[in-house]
Amino acid sequence: MPRLTAVRRFVSNTGARIYRIACEVLPGLSGRVYLILGAGPATLVDAGSGEGRSTEQIVAALESISAEYGEDFHPRKIERILITHAHIDHIGGLAELVGRTGAQVGVHSLDAPVVSDWDGQAAIFNNRLLEFLQRAGVPGERHGALVELFGFASGRMKSVRVDFALDEQASLDGLRVLHTPGHSPGHVCLLAGDLLLCGDHILARTIPQQWPEAFAPYAGLGHYLNSLRRIFDIEGIETALGGHEPPVVGVRHRVEEILAAQERRIQRVVEIVGKSPSPPDLAQIASRLYARQQGFFELLALIDVGSRVEYLEKIGRLEVANAEEVGNDSRQAARYRLRRTDSNITITAPAGRDA
Repeated sequence: MPRLTAVRRFVSNTGARIYRIACEVLPGLSGRVYLILGAGPATLVDAGSGEGRSTEQIVAALESISAEYGEDFHPRKIERILITHAHIDHIGGLAELVGRTGAQVGVHSLDAPVVSDWDGQAAIFNNRLLEFLQRAGVPGERHGALVELFGFASGRMKSVRVDFALDEQASLDGLRVLHTPGHSPGHVCLLAGDLLLCGDHILARTIPQQWPEAFAPYAGLGHYLNSLRRIFDIEGIETALGGHEPPVVGVRHRVEEILAAQERRIQRVVEIVGKSPSPPDLAQIASRLYARQQGFFELLALIDVGSRVEYLEKIGRLEVANAEEVGNDSRQAARYRLRRTDSNITITAPAGRDA
């Protein structure tokens, strides 16, 4: 069980008071939701998973804020819940929290269908995942178990009506919405003065999981890298508050670290393909890049490699070696080879920038 931190208060240079609340979202994984006061109506950012004690922990923390910090606040005063992105550990508790508060829900239009039609989107996603596993070279007898491990299951979450689009044109009383696609198509960050509520876009210790754009438009490593650069270019952000892990102080430096890590992993994929005696499929690349991964983490590794190979193919560094076979047989795994060997990838922040 993850060790949860106490409620912590942050105050932006615009006067917004932001309370960070920890909760258990998945076995072995803690998450963070945020209460914003002093920037329009009382606002909750993200909703936990709704599983285990997640919602109970969020509500208990919300109820403690009045006594601990002297705020004239009760959870019933929450008028809106803003979702950074529609992954289960951020939206699973939404239905119950809306029921308790009557709050309106804001989600980016690209992620809204997952919130408002979980079961339908789950069916679509699982079909795409099966196609991905097939193209990746994973043996057919393992497909069902890997899909089940991911947990995008019908009935896991109760669908919730989306009341307004959390797009960049949204007027949110001094909160600025930044569309930062990649980790999900509709991922957003919320800027409150010098504080950035960044969901899973920037984390203090972890390189966020990436998904191939084949799963959904505006996912994909290319979109994620562009979104990182966008945050890098915004002046005056002092601290980033993520959906997991500690706050990030020195946001530009952390963005540069993530970009450098992404570059290393991309180059490693190129090396693996280039040194393979015959063109490898995604499963073979993943087994060499992430050795000894099993179960759920094996699936995440495979999806991560899929996003990198897709990106390398888009920028002309890799190509499908057996394109004709893949075109003629939907069950055929794609195998990859180098397309050009005389160019390098540079994805780090522009030289000369202050970290």
